[in-house]
Amino acid sequence: MKEIHCYRFESEIDSTIDLVSECLNKDEHVLKWNTQIIENMYDGSEDDLEEGATFITKQKLGKKVYEFHAKCTRHDPPNYATVETKTKEGISKTEYILKETPEGTNFIVNVSLIPSNWIYKLATHMFKWSFKHVYDEQFDNFIEYVYQIEYERGIFDKEFIKDNLGIGMNKSEVIDLIGEADVVGVDPKNALPYWRYDIGATDDYENELDKQLGDGIVHAIDEEGIRNGIVKMQLFIGWRDGEISNISNTYIEGGKLITYCLRSNDGAIVE
Repeated sequence: MKEIHCYRFESEIDSTIDLVSECLNKDEHVLKWNTQIIENMYDGSEDDLEEGATFITKQKLGKKVYEFHAKCTRHDPPNYATVETKTKEGISKTEYILKETPEGTNFIVNVSLIPSNWIYKLATHMFKWSFKHVYDEQFDNFIEYVYQIEYERGIFDKEFIKDNLGIGMNKSEVIDLIGEADVVGVDPKNALPYWRYDIGATDDYENELDKQLGDGIVHAIDEEGIRNGIVKMQLFIGWRDGEISNISNTYIEGGKLITYCLRSNDGAIVE
């Protein structure tokens, strides 16, 4: 049967084409912004995906979970990718087009269906307006996710922290600069407020060392986690009277574990 065009999405993304392509194609990102896809299962490694390759995609539609056979019919990163998925309704084709622009990246999505029979052909023509509601949400999520990754990679590095966080800043200023802390508690010595940022960690990351210190204690550096790349950096901020009294940031540099410290000592700032 004739292919029916069902949906088109186009937007300008103020980010590099390489980052947009990475977030669009890599499962480590896709599974975070796409609320339908649960898992993609490959015959080998995801990195081996090329034009003509097939895989199984597990998706949640409504309350049910389905497994579909998918085929990569075009794979030309970072500019083009086309995936066809076979369902009882027919063959669904999703085409992604990325174009580099002076402002960033032009992002285009086309979705079409080759109906399996005349009943699904009729249903597609009648209800293809509903594609917009479903897909707009997904691709709005995608654009927000790209900006989130760009923000994290661009702002959360050791030089930014060293240049922009300082003794005497208040909590509102810190939140405006780097967001809410991952963990809030107190230090074990004086029971003063202590914040920890697990920079570059997965969403489900937990510092097991803090649990050993006791409930609500925030003080232990996960050196093993940093060395193994589970968390990129760990930033600790100590508070006194609502202002920063000390800062420590631990990361790997040149294969060595480095901790940058800044603290107030009798009114003087010691680095």
